[in-house]
Amino acid sequence: MLRLPRPSRGTVLTHLCALAIGVSLLAVSPSAEAQSARIAGVVLVDSLERPIAGADIELIGTAFRARSDSSGAFAIRGIPVGEYRLQVRAVGYAPLAFDIRLTSDGVDGLEALLKPMTQELERVNVRATSTPTSRHLAGFESRRQVGIGRFLDSTTLWKSGDHRQWAQAIVAQAPGLRIMHYGSSGALAFGSRGPTRSAPRGDVTDKARGARQACYTRIYVDGMIRYNVGIDEQLFDVSNFDGPPIIAAEVYTPAQLPVEFNRIGSASCGAILLWTRR
Repeated sequence: MLRLPRPSRGTVLTHLCALAIGVSLLAVSPSAEAQSARIAGVVLVDSLERPIAGADIELIGTAFRARSDSSGAFAIRGIPVGEYRLQVRAVGYAPLAFDIRLTSDGVDGLEALLKPMTQELERVNVRATSTPTSRHLAGFESRRQVGIGRFLDSTTLWKSGDHRQWAQAIVAQAPGLRIMHYGSSGALAFGSRGPTRSAPRGDVTDKARGARQACYTRIYVDGMIRYNVGIDEQLFDVSNFDGPPIIAAEVYTPAQLPVEFNRIGSASCGAILLWTRR
């Protein structure tokens, strides 16, 4: 039998140190690190492919979540690889949930298409009250949660006690906005001075009644454009608006206007979205 020499104490300590260093290197090696990835995409209205702002996106059962921005985009980072159930929710839309397998490559360009909850809400005979709650104001509430722009509901618009004074209430809440009067009419415009000679002043009738050149704002009513700042376009008369009562308003500068209301070109003098009781 061959007996190996018994190692000295110093030799044993040397081997133990080498073993400890090897284990430490193994612990920090990339192959042993937990891999993570990200999920990025956009939330859109099904069939219209219009972005939805303020949608909540979450991996069910985890703390990973995000909210879509004004262009509908979102991203969740630092997610361990694995299988998850992704849920997307937004006010006024049916929630969407599906399984997703996440690898180290992540998921980019995901499109979550939400269907408006129109049929369910139309079965209930709901009328807007003093606060914006009806179906066609779902977008108003969603954008108000994002917080870009100025948002006024009926508690502010009707503060004077007369719902017909909604334009004056908007001007009081939006710095730089004023009512340009011409005859017995008035139109909303930004700035204290008329801008350039190319600025609109209304059509022939408006000019005859004294309408001046000004930075008039683009006007939407219930999502439909009513005034688009054309040189010879008739101004939107806020003093004699004969539609249903205005119960909500959104005021945007050119840089704040949501993409869904900016597809026809930049609104150089801002835009105002009006929502009526209907």
